[in-house]
Amino acid sequence: MVDVKERPTLRDERARVTRRRIADAARALFWSRGYGATTLQAVADEAGVAVQTVYAVYGSKAGILHELRDSVVRQPEADALFEEALHEDKAEAKLKLFAQSIRRRWEFGHDVVAIHGDAAATDASVRVEVEQVLERRRAGIDRFARTLEGQLAPGIDVAHATAIIDALTLPEVYAELTDVAHWDADEFEGWLARSLRNQLLA
Repeated sequence: MVDVKERPTLRDERARVTRRRIADAARALFWSRGYGATTLQAVADEAGVAVQTVYAVYGSKAGILHELRDSVVRQPEADALFEEALHEDKAEAKLKLFAQSIRRRWEFGHDVVAIHGDAAATDASVRVEVEQVLERRRAGIDRFARTLEGQLAPGIDVAHATAIIDALTLPEVYAELTDVAHWDADEFEGWLARSLRNQLLA
């Protein structure tokens, strides 16, 4: 028997649109005003919905922040590029793929990372989530650095490589070069690939 998936109802579609509007409104306000200074009423006004709707959908500002975080952590395109980089044999090609994955992730979500840092200063529950995400990032970088073993420049071991990769790929670096220095994402990606190559390879 063929399993036929039910088509989403108009009500389901409207609920998804409303959820997205609230998240987008909160993201813009958290970024421009700061997490602490943004009220759920302001989010509701920006999204064009009743504040009761915001409470019903997300429950709290932390609930909205949690969804924004997940949207950055789970990026299929960036994740696919990272996995491709892990399995690439040639070091230079590997670094280019990795740089592309970092570009994709921060192009979409460097503002969300900054918002989380702001929120963590006043909300202990957010601080715990931020630490968990940072640990996941460090583990991924360490995993990637280990795939370069045997191809690293003299004097560079896996621990040094991990530290270098971590420093060059911080979201703050992306923000500084794109938001402040006005590089576009292609320029950042090219710079990162060259910098990783020059720092890590013989």
